[in-house]
Amino acid sequence: MKKFGPLVLIFFSFIVSTFAQEKPAYHISVKLNGVEPGKYVHLAHYYGYNQYLKVDSAKSENGILHFKGSEPLKGGIYLIVLSPAKYYDIVISGTESEFAIEADTTDFIKSVKFTGTKENEILFGYRKFLADKSEVAMAIQKDMQTQQDPAASELNKTKMRNLQEEVSAYMKNAVTVNEKTFAGKIIKANIEPELPKEAPLLPNGKRDSTYLFNLYKKKFFENIDFSDERMLRTPFIQSKVEKYFKDLVYQVTDSINVDADRVLKLSKKNKEVYRYVLWMVTNKYENIDIVGLDGVFIHLAEDYYLRDADWLDSTQRAKFQERVNVLKPIQTGKIMPTLILSDTLGVEQNLANVKAKYTIVYFYSPDCGHCKDHAPELVKYYDENRSRGIEVLNVAVDYELDKIKKFVSTYKTGKMRNLWDSKGRYVFRNKFDIYSTPTSYILDSEKRILGKRIPIEEFNKFIEFHEKKSETQKK
Repeated sequence: MKKFGPLVLIFFSFIVSTFAQEKPAYHISVKLNGVEPGKYVHLAHYYGYNQYLKVDSAKSENGILHFKGSEPLKGGIYLIVLSPAKYYDIVISGTESEFAIEADTTDFIKSVKFTGTKENEILFGYRKFLADKSEVAMAIQKDMQTQQDPAASELNKTKMRNLQEEVSAYMKNAVTVNEKTFAGKIIKANIEPELPKEAPLLPNGKRDSTYLFNLYKKKFFENIDFSDERMLRTPFIQSKVEKYFKDLVYQVTDSINVDADRVLKLSKKNKEVYRYVLWMVTNKYENIDIVGLDGVFIHLAEDYYLRDADWLDSTQRAKFQERVNVLKPIQTGKIMPTLILSDTLGVEQNLANVKAKYTIVYFYSPDCGHCKDHAPELVKYYDENRSRGIEVLNVAVDYELDKIKKFVSTYKTGKMRNLWDSKGRYVFRNKFDIYSTPTSYILDSEKRILGKRIPIEEFNKFIEFHEKKSETQKK
């Protein structure tokens, strides 16, 4: 038996060690017919809906791309990006270290072949099946559009129903057979909740008109795995949550809060998923144009960010607390906080003592260009509506009386109450969330806040909407 000396063994160990270090954590070989030589192609992944983050690039050499990296790829749906308008998506479970793809850019789905990735074989088996069935469906639809014979039309409808049932059965079977794979979860995420064909009867003999909607809403997320962080790197969580709040949630604060709690409870199965979904819902309702939903942000901040968002540092947490402290006292539906101001003659006026059916508190700055532009509109509005019991308080957020008097004189706002904080009682930004001017508040006769940041041209529409809503609630 041949023996090796110590130096040879050390050298051999060094070679093995170096080879192990140089071996990439992932290597995806892609042969794409139709990609010009020398072109750089990117590898990216979804994060939420319709966006992607680049993780790698490769240059086309001899028609082949080699994506390699020193860190393993996290699971998700990845995209081979030829251009912003042309890309092909594949699945990565997070366990593959090396696999190969071969396809033609003229028809990626039908031509693609995989080596070393069972996950993509499953997913693209499903996609090829769908592509084939889509062609059959299009042929049936084309025939239905031109068919005049009633019997033939009924036959086509039957064919379409059978085709839909075949697709549904295939998807269910694919999920069952591939239950433990990531591809199986992606296929499952494409399945709509099953509903009965008819709603049950009520005691009065009529169909329950809300049953199917409520059942659909209840089952809406049943095919999404919130416990799997890899789903963040697909479009499914984002698109599902967006659709839920857009189409299935009644847009009033109490309803939104209940549904937000439901979705966030589901997302808490995984910390990163929870963090993302919380951000999504907060972002939607912090910046929404619908009036009166400020209570949603307050709820999310108090019950989630300030309670169990352990990823926030002390500075970030303080900012949430500060925002809650500003918004909570001026939340829609609450009585406007105390506001005691002086007119240009030095006489104090208390908002609480203003007798009016509606009071508009209009915060402005004498130096603000928009305020100057809109001042004539405000004067015209007041002249046309004060007989209807609408009072306007034109409140300057600045502290220079000469400028305020000049503004009143120049823009002829003297008929309404022109007020300012002569005693320096308020920091308007903190007390009334005045971060830009002009900013308006519309109050009812009890000085309850009905709406904020309503433009002048929408004052009457908003008041009319409020009155109609109040009448409906009384019935």
